[in-house]
Amino acid sequence: MLLNFTAIITIVCYLVKTIRHSIKIKRSGRFNMDSTKSFMMNVGQRTTYFALIGLTSLMTACAATPAQQTQATVDETQKVVKAAPEVKEEKKPEVTMPMSPELMYYILTAEVAGQRGEVGAAVELYERAADMVKSPKLASRSAQVATLSRNEERISHALDRWLEVDPNNADVYMMRAPFLMMQKDYDGAVQAINKALSLAPENQKVYLVRATENLAEVAPPEEALASLQKLDLYQQGHPDAHYAYARLAFFYQQYPITLAEIDPLLKTDPDNESYLVLKADTLQRLGQTKDGIKLLAKPAAKEDASDELRFTYGKLLGDDGQLDKARTIFESIQADNPENRDVLFALGLLALEEKDGEKAKSYFSDLLQLGDPTNQAAYFMGIAEELNANVDAALVWFASVPVQSSRFDLAQTHYINLLLGRDDIEKAREHLAQLRQQLPKKALQYYLFEASLLRDHDMKQEAFDLLTKAIKHYPKNEDALYSRAMIAESLDKLDVLEADLKQILANDPNNSQALNALGYTLTDRTDRHQEALKLIQRALELKPGDPFYLDSLGWVYYRLGDLAKAEKYLREATEANPDPEFIAHLGEVLWQRGKKREAKDIWDKGLLQDPDNKLLIETMRRFGQ
Repeated sequence: MLLNFTAIITIVCYLVKTIRHSIKIKRSGRFNMDSTKSFMMNVGQRTTYFALIGLTSLMTACAATPAQQTQATVDETQKVVKAAPEVKEEKKPEVTMPMSPELMYYILTAEVAGQRGEVGAAVELYERAADMVKSPKLASRSAQVATLSRNEERISHALDRWLEVDPNNADVYMMRAPFLMMQKDYDGAVQAINKALSLAPENQKVYLVRATENLAEVAPPEEALASLQKLDLYQQGHPDAHYAYARLAFFYQQYPITLAEIDPLLKTDPDNESYLVLKADTLQRLGQTKDGIKLLAKPAAKEDASDELRFTYGKLLGDDGQLDKARTIFESIQADNPENRDVLFALGLLALEEKDGEKAKSYFSDLLQLGDPTNQAAYFMGIAEELNANVDAALVWFASVPVQSSRFDLAQTHYINLLLGRDDIEKAREHLAQLRQQLPKKALQYYLFEASLLRDHDMKQEAFDLLTKAIKHYPKNEDALYSRAMIAESLDKLDVLEADLKQILANDPNNSQALNALGYTLTDRTDRHQEALKLIQRALELKPGDPFYLDSLGWVYYRLGDLAKAEKYLREATEANPDPEFIAHLGEVLWQRGKKREAKDIWDKGLLQDPDNKLLIETMRRFGQ
């Protein structure tokens, strides 16, 4: 019998659905620059919100037709190359093919393998099927599946086969382009994109977006920007190409380039909302928010203004502190589109800004119900519950923030701090130990976090022991060594301090922090003052004018008996940073030089600043003050 490819897939889908059990479909996240939204407000500070992730399935033939499933990924562990969005094409007559049992078997088992995540097997089976018949759709499907493998030869072969049977299909060139980018053949990628654009000029906006996104994923800024400039459409001055270039420059934070591209476009098309939004966002990034507001004020007031333009205007108003106006705009957008995630997020942040935890909860709850692709809503639900003094609920929300969220580390910090607020340090330590097991790549970070909280709770020996354990796993890590050295000093373990700081300097002789720490300790805790002087002088050579190093230098000169130099450097340190410990040192030198009245005045000012400073109080007591 003869069946067209769509019919085959229909049969395959029915069979797959009847035989598969709990099969997890692999998904790949991708950065979509069109979906990027920012909102510069947070609790007590400004922050940026990006709607980053749009999910695309890897192997879902049973959910969509092959033309909807183009995905270009060479290595799942590498950066993801953009999937081809659905492009509306003229309906072509279906190509029939001999439906042999062997062909049916290959297609069926390939789809099942794909659903199970067995990419290698799916690739091989689709290769065999595609070799049996010259079907453009089967060649397309084979190429799509091949791009999921790590085998460049297979990918190249599949793309060549597709091109052979369907040489005038623009999509094959668009799929070839990111593959060439991955190989760093940017000129070849440009040629492929140019060919696609010439074959399907009606899809040029879609293709330019795809090309831009692919370049943003795999190419360094200079190569990506240069590649777009080589496109025929760019060189011909086509506005779509120049806009794509401006967006790419914005993505790379090259804002002057963005403005240089977008301003000429606005001169010829001043009402183009895409151009206006991009320029306004750029002005905001450059700290010129008021100019961005001025730019969007009239367009945003139009009855037919898009939600995107109005949202951007509201975002800029919020960034400028005009919260009431921003809220009015966001609420207006929400009234028309209650499921706009960006607006819900913005309204939630506004509520947090105003310390209205209950209202914030309602917005973030709605966002969670709609689906939260950025994985940030749970974090802000925790913040809202903190505002409401619902500690138990806040702990639950912070614990639920997924690892892939950009707010994960902040959530863990809040979680620990809430536990510490209850004096439950043991539970906090248990949580950090669990994090080290669950996230071994971040284990060092959690070691240092725990050591810091132990030190702050005057559990110095426990902190020392924990850092010793960490250093066994990370013997050359400078942060761990330095942290243990500082705790060792407070425990009078000067041999450990010296060994740790010298280990840092062995790895990095120009580590000014280690040079100063060792020099100051030798000054203050030993009689090795000449050795200390050389270390501190070297630190200042590396970082001239640093007030902490100036204080160390003044202190070592004091120990060496050079009171004039001591006073000089200690005054410089105190003028740069009136730290209470610097003040204690300067006062002592002034007292020894007979300037007792000035010493007392300086000490008194230091006490006003920090009445509980131990060094300052001890110094004053030594001199009867």
